Amino acid sequence: MVRKFLFMMLVLALPTGLLAQQVPGRDPDAPIEIEADNLEVRQEQQLAIFTGNVDAVQGGMTLRTDELRVTYRQDGKGGGADVGGAISRLEAIGSVVIITAKERATGRRGLYNVDAGTMQLEGGVQLFRDENVLTGQTLVMNLNSGVTTLDAGQRGRVKGIFRPDKSKSN
Repeated sequence: MVRKFLFMMLVLALPTGLLAQQVPGRDPDAPIEIEADNLEVRQEQQLAIFTGNVDAVQGGMTLRTDELRVTYRQDGKGGGADVGGAISRLEAIGSVVIITAKERATGRRGLYNVDAGTMQLEGGVQLFRDENVLTGQTLVMNLNSGVTTLDAGQRGRVKGIFRPDKSKSN
């Protein structure tokens, strides 16, 4: 499930019209490596908290954040009462950055609700690909319906800057 989180967070970083394209370096079967300054596991709350300079890497994708909270459940699908249980929710808090070879997305909080099938990036969201930029406050992707929205909230309007591809001119 962590792999799906990284992939879906990465898909959110793609500008309009690129959502259906393959993400370079995406490999859902690749192992995921998480490094952080600290890890705290709260067994009774079914929660693992990675804090301080968190880097989660899978294949060609990287998620950087201040804190990554992994909520898991003991439903018999992933190994019982340890952190290997089935993941139900992932939350990235503080200076969230998702990077691939061609895309980058930033925000202050990312949330993947596995049970609801939704992904969200919020708080000063910026989506970059080449010189193109989309900005807003909240980006939501419903994985069940395939509908993605970028909302400006009460801070104004959604903004997009799209620059022509200079390599295709002439």
